[in-house]
Amino acid sequence: MPKKFLFSKSLSVFQLCILCIVLGTGLYFALKINFEDKISNESSSNATNESKLKLLRNHKYKFTRPILSFDMNGESKNLEPICNELKKIINENCTNGNLFQASVYLRDLETGEYTTVNEEYSYHPGSLIKVPMLIYYLKESENNPDILSKKLRIDKPLQGMPAQTYSAERIEINKDYTVKELLKYMAAYSDNNATYLLNKNCDEQKFTQIFGDLNLTIPNIHDTNYTITVRDYSLFMRVLYNATYLNNENSDFALSLLAQSSFTMGMISKLPPNIIVAHKFGEMKRDDKRELHESGIIYCNNKPYVLTIMTKGYNAQTLAGFIGSISDTIFHFFCV
Repeated sequence: MPKKFLFSKSLSVFQLCILCIVLGTGLYFALKINFEDKISNESSSNATNESKLKLLRNHKYKFTRPILSFDMNGESKNLEPICNELKKIINENCTNGNLFQASVYLRDLETGEYTTVNEEYSYHPGSLIKVPMLIYYLKESENNPDILSKKLRIDKPLQGMPAQTYSAERIEINKDYTVKELLKYMAAYSDNNATYLLNKNCDEQKFTQIFGDLNLTIPNIHDTNYTITVRDYSLFMRVLYNATYLNNENSDFALSLLAQSSFTMGMISKLPPNIIVAHKFGEMKRDDKRELHESGIIYCNNKPYVLTIMTKGYNAQTLAGFIGSISDTIFHFFCV
């Protein structure tokens, strides 16, 4: 009687079972190896992505290290077109004599992608320094809520205050104002008298600690030579938007004050009136040279972005117009 082999036309039940076991075992190990390779590759990819993150953490606590902000290592390729356009606009304005220096920082707050132009230049912040002062008082209120209801007043006109090209409402002499009211005058109207009272009554060490917490150069509050870059200054806006330095309520309140800014000649001058912008401007005048800067969060079509523009030139109105043009160009890139 002839013997039946495994691959003969007729197979026994036993042989079929052996065949299924062999094929099943081979398929199992093939899938297992492929799955493990896939997991390994994904883990390697995730590790690579995480290594590209630069995290700024708060080190003031004993057991926790809260994240204040994060950055990718490198500017976004997706923002190269707008970056090249900004460089072109800046170069044209420098050639035409409208300004002699400008820097821009732009960051998509949803994706974390950013780009900068002339990031290496630094500027005198002027009234931009009022934002960290706003942050200081709101931070203090988290441990001492009564500080916001404390009343302060100016007894006589102040001497030697910096000249302001752009000013709006001001506090009155010999009238009491709560700290909370003064914060609005400072943040929304850029009132130097309100700022004077707030500066005078702050804890200087705690104020400068804000800069240390954000890994920024710590300023001397009385030194008018202090300078900052567009990228570094943008951190103040970023931690307010993300509520990573103040609590949620105070971060929201701070931005609500900045959204009431009375300055309309720069960043928002060419934007649609329905677009909400929380922003602050700053200016500095030395001899015949002017500096005008603006930093803000533009809330556009559920795609908010941080924009900081710093300029040097000779005419404040010309610089304001330049800031408006830059802002308009970026708005059309993001929102139109």
